[in-house]
Amino acid sequence: MQRRFAIILGGGRSARMGRDKRALVLGGRSLLALAVDACAARNRIVVVTPDLPTDVDPNRVVRVLEDPPFGGPVAGIAAGVAALPPAQPQDEVLLLACDLPRVADIVAVLDGLPLVEPVAATTLAPPVEPAGAEARPDGVCLLDAEDYPQYLAARYRRAALESRLAAVGDPRAQSVRRLMTGLDLLRVPASGITADVDTPGDAAAAGIDG
Repeated sequence: MQRRFAIILGGGRSARMGRDKRALVLGGRSLLALAVDACAARNRIVVVTPDLPTDVDPNRVVRVLEDPPFGGPVAGIAAGVAALPPAQPQDEVLLLACDLPRVADIVAVLDGLPLVEPVAATTLAPPVEPAGAEARPDGVCLLDAEDYPQYLAARYRRAALESRLAAVGDPRAQSVRRLMTGLDLLRVPASGITADVDTPGDAAAAGIDG
């Protein structure tokens, strides 16, 4: 049985923005609430954040925080994975940053890309599969306008993600790029929807209220 989970990272300091990105409002909803709404079909939604905006129902999510707080995104991913139920072979994890204004479009694109097709020529590295097994990617991530993989706008096979977390060891201060190195990922151009919000200028361009 396949189970689909979501982990939303919202535990950063928002230093470049100068205010809490989780609570930025777009169309009357906080960015974190929009991300939770986009993940509504998941079996469990884990939000890695010190607190929730008032428009996020705490009963819809499992809230956790990396240890120590602000230990970086890989520490946040590790905390999110640890909050999932015991693993089953077909589990998938949708991994999202909390600062994606077009998160609903991102999830729709990712959900339309099954992780069962043969590996494309653009993937990062060949997978390791048992003899005779059909080749399957470890995940699928979207590419931004510079063709850079957006690892926090992606779906992963849970087993592959947990394998990488084990390989990097202590997750504190690790880079997401290093974590994902070695995974066989399908990379899909999606520059029109992957822009995130890091600065007040980004917020203005995205139509953030206020």
